Amino acid sequence: MRAYIHGFQGKAYNSDCQAAYDGFKALGIEPVLFTTNEKFDTRKPEDVVVGSTIMIWHALNQRGIQAEHYDYPEELSAFRGRRIWQTRLGDIRHEGLPIFIKPVEEKIAPGIVVEKWEDLEAEYGLLGPETLLYCSEPVEFVSEWRCFLLYGKIVGIQFYYGDRDAVYDRETIDTAVRAYPNMPAGCALDFGVTADGRTLLIEMNDGYSLGFYGLEPALYARVLAARWAELNGTEDALKY
Repeated sequence: MRAYIHGFQGKAYNSDCQAAYDGFKALGIEPVLFTTNEKFDTRKPEDVVVGSTIMIWHALNQRGIQAEHYDYPEELSAFRGRRIWQTRLGDIRHEGLPIFIKPVEEKIAPGIVVEKWEDLEAEYGLLGPETLLYCSEPVEFVSEWRCFLLYGKIVGIQFYYGDRDAVYDRETIDTAVRAYPNMPAGCALDFGVTADGRTLLIEMNDGYSLGFYGLEPALYARVLAARWAELNGTEDALKY
Protein backbone atom coordinates (compact mmCIF):
# COMPACT_ATOMS: atom_id res chain seq x y z
CA MET A 1 0.00 0.00 0.00
CA ARG A 2 1.10 3.53 -0.83
CA ALA A 3 -0.57 6.93 -0.47
CA TYR A 4 -0.84 8.97 -3.68
CA ILE A 5 -1.06 12.61 -2.63
CA HIS A 6 -1.73 15.54 -4.90
CA GLY A 7 1.34 17.75 -5.19
CA PHE A 8 2.55 20.82 -7.02
CA GLN A 9 6.18 21.71 -7.73
CA GLY A 10 7.40 18.93 -5.47
CA LYS A 11 5.27 19.89 -2.45
CA ALA A 12 1.91 18.81 -1.11
CA TYR A 13 -0.86 20.80 -2.80
CA ASN A 14 -2.42 22.20 0.40
CA SER A 15 -2.46 21.77 4.17
CA ASP A 16 -4.78 18.77 4.03
CA CYS A 17 -2.46 17.01 1.59
CA GLN A 18 0.54 17.90 3.76
CA ALA A 19 -1.13 16.49 6.87
CA ALA A 20 -1.92 13.27 5.00
CA TYR A 21 1.66 13.10 3.71
CA ASP A 22 3.07 13.49 7.22
CA GLY A 23 0.57 11.04 8.69
CA PHE A 24 1.15 8.24 6.21
CA LYS A 25 4.91 8.69 6.43
CA ALA A 26 4.77 8.47 10.23
CA LEU A 27 2.82 5.23 9.93
CA GLY A 28 5.37 3.67 7.61
CA ILE A 29 3.30 4.06 4.42
CA GLU A 30 5.15 5.50 1.44
CA PRO A 31 3.61 8.85 0.36
CA VAL A 32 3.86 9.50 -3.39
CA LEU A 33 3.35 13.06 -4.60
CA PHE A 34 1.68 13.18 -8.00
CA THR A 35 0.88 16.02 -10.37
CA THR A 36 0.29 14.24 -13.68
CA ASN A 37 -1.76 11.23 -14.71
CA GLU A 38 1.42 9.46 -15.74
CA LYS A 39 2.32 8.79 -12.10
CA PHE A 40 -1.27 8.75 -10.82
CA ASP A 41 -2.31 5.91 -13.14
CA THR A 42 0.41 3.57 -11.84
CA ARG A 43 -1.36 3.15 -8.49
CA LYS A 44 -2.94 -0.11 -7.31
CA PRO A 45 -6.47 -0.57 -5.88
CA GLU A 46 -5.16 -0.68 -2.29
CA ASP A 47 -3.27 2.61 -2.69
CA VAL A 48 -4.97 5.58 -1.02
CA VAL A 49 -5.58 8.76 -3.02
CA VAL A 50 -5.57 12.16 -1.31
CA GLY A 51 -6.57 15.37 -3.07
CA SER A 52 -9.56 17.51 -3.99
CA THR A 53 -13.03 16.00 -4.05
CA ILE A 54 -13.10 16.17 -7.85
CA MET A 55 -9.79 14.31 -7.99
CA ILE A 56 -11.07 11.64 -5.62
CA TRP A 57 -14.22 11.20 -7.72
CA HIS A 58 -12.01 10.72 -10.77
CA ALA A 59 -9.97 8.08 -8.94
CA LEU A 60 -13.12 6.25 -7.80
CA ASN A 61 -14.69 6.44 -11.26
CA GLN A 62 -11.60 4.80 -12.72
CA ARG A 63 -12.41 1.81 -10.49
CA GLY A 64 -16.13 1.92 -11.25
CA ILE A 65 -16.98 3.01 -7.70
CA GLN A 66 -19.90 5.34 -6.98
CA ALA A 67 -19.80 6.86 -3.49
CA GLU A 68 -23.11 7.56 -1.77
CA HIS A 69 -24.34 10.95 -0.58
CA TYR A 70 -24.50 10.74 3.21
CA ASP A 71 -25.05 14.41 4.07
CA TYR A 72 -28.02 13.88 6.40
CA PRO A 73 -28.33 10.22 7.49
CA GLU A 74 -31.85 9.30 8.52
CA GLU A 75 -30.45 7.61 11.64
CA LEU A 76 -29.34 11.06 12.85
CA SER A 77 -32.52 13.00 12.07
CA ALA A 78 -33.24 13.52 15.77
CA PHE A 79 -29.98 15.48 16.11
CA ARG A 80 -30.60 18.02 13.33
CA GLY A 81 -32.81 20.41 15.30
CA ARG A 82 -34.40 21.67 12.10
CA ARG A 83 -36.43 20.45 9.14
CA ILE A 84 -34.39 19.34 6.11
CA TRP A 85 -35.89 18.34 2.79
CA GLN A 86 -35.12 18.15 -0.94
CA THR A 87 -36.46 20.08 -3.89
CA ARG A 88 -35.31 21.11 -7.36
CA LEU A 89 -33.86 24.48 -8.23
CA GLY A 90 -36.74 25.12 -10.62
CA ASP A 91 -39.21 24.75 -7.74
CA ILE A 92 -37.29 26.65 -5.08
CA ARG A 93 -39.39 29.81 -5.39
CA HIS A 94 -42.36 27.91 -3.98
CA GLU A 95 -40.53 27.74 -0.64
CA GLY A 96 -40.71 30.37 2.07
CA LEU A 97 -37.83 32.71 2.93
CA PRO A 98 -35.35 32.76 4.51
CA ILE A 99 -34.08 29.30 3.61
CA PHE A 100 -30.71 27.54 3.60
CA ILE A 101 -29.90 25.61 0.43
CA LYS A 102 -27.03 23.53 -0.91
CA PRO A 103 -26.79 21.14 -3.88
CA VAL A 104 -27.17 17.41 -3.31
CA GLU A 105 -24.28 16.93 -5.73
CA GLU A 106 -21.22 18.07 -3.84
CA LYS A 107 -19.08 21.07 -4.76
CA ILE A 108 -21.11 22.37 -7.71
CA ALA A 109 -22.19 25.40 -5.65
CA PRO A 110 -21.78 26.53 -2.03
CA GLY A 111 -24.43 26.31 0.64
CA ILE A 112 -26.09 29.70 1.18
CA VAL A 113 -28.88 31.31 3.16
CA VAL A 114 -31.37 32.84 0.71
CA GLU A 115 -32.87 36.00 2.19
CA LYS A 116 -34.25 37.26 -1.13
CA TRP A 117 -34.51 35.47 -4.49
CA GLU A 118 -31.86 37.70 -6.07
CA ASP A 119 -29.34 35.93 -3.78
CA LEU A 120 -29.55 32.87 -6.03
CA GLU A 121 -28.09 34.49 -9.13
CA ALA A 122 -24.43 34.72 -8.15
CA GLU A 123 -23.94 31.08 -7.12
CA TYR A 124 -26.87 29.22 -8.69
CA GLY A 125 -27.61 31.22 -11.84
CA LEU A 126 -25.80 28.79 -14.15
CA LEU A 127 -27.33 25.61 -12.73
CA GLY A 128 -30.24 23.91 -14.45
CA PRO A 129 -33.79 23.80 -13.03
CA GLU A 130 -33.51 20.03 -12.41
CA THR A 131 -30.59 20.50 -9.99
CA LEU A 132 -31.46 18.74 -6.72
CA LEU A 133 -31.10 20.83 -3.58
CA TYR A 134 -31.13 20.23 0.13
CA CYS A 135 -33.24 22.84 1.91
CA SER A 136 -33.41 23.57 5.60
CA GLU A 137 -34.70 26.07 8.07
CA PRO A 138 -31.80 28.46 8.81
CA VAL A 139 -29.99 27.96 12.10
CA GLU A 140 -27.32 30.32 13.43
CA PHE A 141 -24.35 28.41 14.81
CA VAL A 142 -21.96 30.31 17.06
CA SER A 143 -19.31 27.59 16.79
CA GLU A 144 -18.73 24.56 14.56
CA TRP A 145 -16.80 21.36 15.28
CA ARG A 146 -15.73 18.31 13.26
CA CYS A 147 -15.96 14.91 14.94
CA PHE A 148 -13.69 12.38 13.22
CA LEU A 149 -14.77 8.75 13.34
CA LEU A 150 -12.76 5.60 12.69
CA TYR A 151 -14.66 2.31 12.71
CA GLY A 152 -17.39 3.91 14.80
CA LYS A 153 -15.04 5.38 17.41
CA ILE A 154 -14.37 9.08 17.96
CA VAL A 155 -10.67 9.79 17.33
CA GLY A 156 -10.80 13.58 17.54
CA ILE A 157 -13.09 16.60 17.69
CA GLN A 158 -11.65 19.72 16.06
CA PHE A 159 -12.88 23.31 16.17
CA TYR A 160 -13.16 25.01 12.78
CA TYR A 161 -15.48 28.02 12.91
CA GLY A 162 -16.90 30.69 15.20
CA ASP A 163 -16.39 31.16 18.93
CA ARG A 164 -14.01 28.51 20.30
CA ASP A 165 -15.38 29.14 23.80
CA ALA A 166 -18.84 27.95 22.71
CA VAL A 167 -18.07 24.28 23.36
CA TYR A 168 -20.18 21.35 22.18
CA ASP A 169 -22.06 19.01 24.50
CA ARG A 170 -20.05 15.77 24.42
CA GLU A 171 -22.94 13.63 25.63
CA THR A 172 -25.03 14.71 22.61
CA ILE A 173 -22.22 13.77 20.24
CA ASP A 174 -21.65 10.41 21.94
CA THR A 175 -25.38 9.66 21.72
CA ALA A 176 -25.44 10.55 18.03
CA VAL A 177 -22.49 8.26 17.32
CA ARG A 178 -24.21 5.37 19.11
CA ALA A 179 -27.36 5.99 17.07
CA TYR A 180 -25.47 5.41 13.82
CA PRO A 181 -23.79 1.97 14.08
CA ASN A 182 -23.64 1.43 10.31
CA MET A 183 -21.60 4.53 9.47
CA PRO A 184 -18.72 4.26 6.96
CA ALA A 185 -15.38 3.01 8.28
CA GLY A 186 -13.92 6.52 8.09
CA CYS A 187 -16.07 9.66 8.19
CA ALA A 188 -16.81 12.85 10.10
CA LEU A 189 -19.87 14.38 11.71
CA ASP A 190 -19.96 18.17 11.87
CA PHE A 191 -21.77 19.66 14.86
CA GLY A 192 -22.70 23.25 15.60
CA VAL A 193 -23.48 25.00 18.87
CA THR A 194 -26.40 27.44 18.79
CA ALA A 195 -26.68 30.69 20.72
CA ASP A 196 -29.01 28.97 23.21
CA GLY A 197 -26.45 26.20 23.84
CA ARG A 198 -27.86 23.33 21.78
CA THR A 199 -25.45 20.98 19.98
CA LEU A 200 -26.93 20.09 16.58
CA LEU A 201 -25.76 18.01 13.64
CA ILE A 202 -24.72 20.23 10.73
CA GLU A 203 -23.98 17.43 8.27
CA MET A 204 -22.01 14.26 7.71
CA ASN A 205 -18.84 14.14 5.57
CA ASP A 206 -17.67 10.97 3.88
CA GLY A 207 -14.14 9.88 4.77
CA TYR A 208 -12.80 9.62 1.23
CA SER A 209 -12.19 13.39 1.16
CA LEU A 210 -12.00 15.31 4.43
CA GLY A 211 -10.36 18.48 5.62
CA PHE A 212 -8.14 17.63 8.60
CA TYR A 213 -8.81 20.79 10.66
CA GLY A 214 -5.77 20.18 12.86
CA LEU A 215 -6.38 16.52 13.65
CA GLU A 216 -3.19 14.63 14.51
CA PRO A 217 -1.78 13.61 11.08
CA ALA A 218 -1.45 9.88 11.81
CA LEU A 219 -5.10 9.72 12.91
CA TYR A 220 -6.11 11.68 9.82
CA ALA A 221 -4.26 9.17 7.64
CA ARG A 222 -5.99 6.26 9.36
CA VAL A 223 -9.45 7.75 8.75
CA LEU A 224 -8.69 8.30 5.06
CA ALA A 225 -7.18 4.83 4.66
CA ALA A 226 -10.10 3.08 6.36
CA ARG A 227 -12.70 4.62 4.06
CA TRP A 228 -10.58 4.14 0.97
CA ALA A 229 -10.15 0.43 1.73
CA GLU A 230 -13.88 0.07 2.37
CA LEU A 231 -14.83 1.72 -0.93
CA ASN A 232 -12.28 -0.26 -2.93
CA GLY A 233 -12.98 -3.59 -1.24
CA THR A 234 -9.37 -3.96 -0.11
CA GLU A 235 -7.74 -4.65 3.24
CA ASP A 236 -7.07 -1.68 5.50
CA ALA A 237 -3.34 -2.02 6.15
CA LEU A 238 -3.57 0.47 9.03
CA LYS A 239 -6.45 -1.15 10.91
CA TYR A 240 -5.71 -2.12 14.49
